[in-house]
Amino acid sequence: MSDAEFEFLPEPAASVPRTVADFLGADGAIARRLPDYERRPQQLQMAQAIERALQGKQHLIAEAGTGVGKSFAYLLPAVLHADTHQGEGPVIVSTRTIALQEQLEHKDLPFLHAVLPFEWSSVTAVGRSHYVCLRRMHLAEREQTLFADPERKDQLRGIVQWSLTTREGTRMDLPAPVQPEVWEEVQAEHGNCLHRACKHYDHCHWQRARRRMATAQVLIVNHSLYMADLALRLAGASLLPDHRVVIFDEAHHLERVATESIGLRLSARMVGWHLRRLHGGRHDRSLLRNHGSSRALLLWEELRQQNDAFFAMLEDRLGGSGEGQAIGDEKLDEPLSQPLLELAQDVVAAATRVEEVDARMELNARGSGLQGLANVVRSLCTPGGHGIPLVRWVEGHKHGPILCGAPLDVRATLREHLFGAGRTCILTSATLGPADDTGFSWFRGQLGIERADTLRVGSPFDYRRVCELVVEEAMPDPTRDAQAFGRAVGERTLQHVLQNGGRALLLCTSWAMVRELAAALHLPLHEAGIELLVQGQLPIAQLLARKRAVPTSVLIGTDSLWEGIDVRGDALTLVVVTKLPFANPSHPLTKARMQAITDDGGDPFLEWSLPEAILKFRQGFGRLIRSQQDRGKVVVMDPRVRTKRYGMRFLASLPFGDEDG
Repeated sequence: MSDAEFEFLPEPAASVPRTVADFLGADGAIARRLPDYERRPQQLQMAQAIERALQGKQHLIAEAGTGVGKSFAYLLPAVLHADTHQGEGPVIVSTRTIALQEQLEHKDLPFLHAVLPFEWSSVTAVGRSHYVCLRRMHLAEREQTLFADPERKDQLRGIVQWSLTTREGTRMDLPAPVQPEVWEEVQAEHGNCLHRACKHYDHCHWQRARRRMATAQVLIVNHSLYMADLALRLAGASLLPDHRVVIFDEAHHLERVATESIGLRLSARMVGWHLRRLHGGRHDRSLLRNHGSSRALLLWEELRQQNDAFFAMLEDRLGGSGEGQAIGDEKLDEPLSQPLLELAQDVVAAATRVEEVDARMELNARGSGLQGLANVVRSLCTPGGHGIPLVRWVEGHKHGPILCGAPLDVRATLREHLFGAGRTCILTSATLGPADDTGFSWFRGQLGIERADTLRVGSPFDYRRVCELVVEEAMPDPTRDAQAFGRAVGERTLQHVLQNGGRALLLCTSWAMVRELAAALHLPLHEAGIELLVQGQLPIAQLLARKRAVPTSVLIGTDSLWEGIDVRGDALTLVVVTKLPFANPSHPLTKARMQAITDDGGDPFLEWSLPEAILKFRQGFGRLIRSQQDRGKVVVMDPRVRTKRYGMRFLASLPFGDEDG
């Protein structure tokens, strides 16, 4: 969590303007501060719609095309509203991606602090576990044998040195990354805090962050943190301050994030993490060895063995299949929850016998974690054990199988506890559904929003002038002959990339397609002197940095490259959409939701699969033109946009005005 940095002194004001038009108009304060200011009617239209929604306490769904400048369009009315409604809690702005959160924190908010002629506060919030706990850090430092690995010891010493000068105290502020096992020993934790009784309280970064968060007028969070707060509120607790206004940017992710936040996941690594924190690599100095009973040590060993056996059973159940396997209403026999509860009781009992405060806190926190883990196991292994009905399945992962559970439908929960809880919600994105869905009925249906004002403002970019759309002719149908389609995609993509001199982004719909296309392109691109960047070889941020540094390079990947990335100028003048981005229909959660639509008499393809695919298609198209100076070409390889009746809806969703591009 960090306060916005001020780069300018606030502009003096003879009279204080109080509407967004006063600031965004041609003669407004923002225009006066930006020498290259371009008046965007769409931005003012959106800002005024948000201003009216906040005044009228009405939900608003607003789609704003690329280049509108939607962050200023919602931040400005948010700040004005927060200033005139002090005492009602902060206006919360929630984003999906770190990139957008950093843009708001380091660029947009400092500019508004400089321009607006009154004092106001903004804070960016991250989750508690991202903060260092000074008490736990010094405890780990005293335990000289905590880590046998010299590298981990060095990392711990580095954290101690960093703690003397860091302003933020967050993991993101570390000068170099540290291994997860090291950070786990120093991170702030719920249930493991002495509050005012801690001698580090006055200097605690988390407590300082909470105080700033409690007094902020504008609070920047991400969707995961907001939905975690919502899940806690269902249980009578909270993470965020009470508030009456929330603005969701990148709002098309809300349904998915809500599903993940309310859902559950369990893996052997998760169980092992809890066990390791009690009795880790240095068993002679572990919490359990120092303070636990002999029975607790036997339970720990039993759990370690049962954990291996249980997930080996799930591995056998998957049978090497890459697809998730639904559990349905089956009750899974599990050997974990009972010994987890017994070990938790033993650990908590041991805490009562310990006089040393740090050790007692650590034992209580570990015991609470074991109890929570036992509840997760029972909820996932027993139908109806979660309170909210879950779709349960097992999915494969490189580190072993994962037992998953997710609500079939989050609409009722969101309708009651978010959109019907007395808050005003503004939901915006560059894409919120099919372009022909004028009232956002599909998007509202996904989230359970019954009543909301709506607005759709197009991009100020002249796509007919700056963007060429090409649909490849005579391509094999991917549903009838996948192998022939894959070969043709490789051949046609290579032609386009070589003609373009690289400078391309290739969007795939599966990891298998990424691997196949990368293999087909690697040698010929290497011979042409064009670097191929493949998702998975490096973190996304490093791949994007390399793409910008080597403009002729070609970047290829899947889901996370379809949206949220911003590569401007000559580094990206070609986007290839290899296949229409329909979700995998065999995934257990997808199948369950589609079956529910069928059971209700609906058409799951038209009501769910197609709108979602069109939304993602629009996002992929939007990677090309990011500024007024950008030019380029989008190539669609999938012939179904021409051969299928629904294909015209994909093309009509693009910002050309008709399907011919």
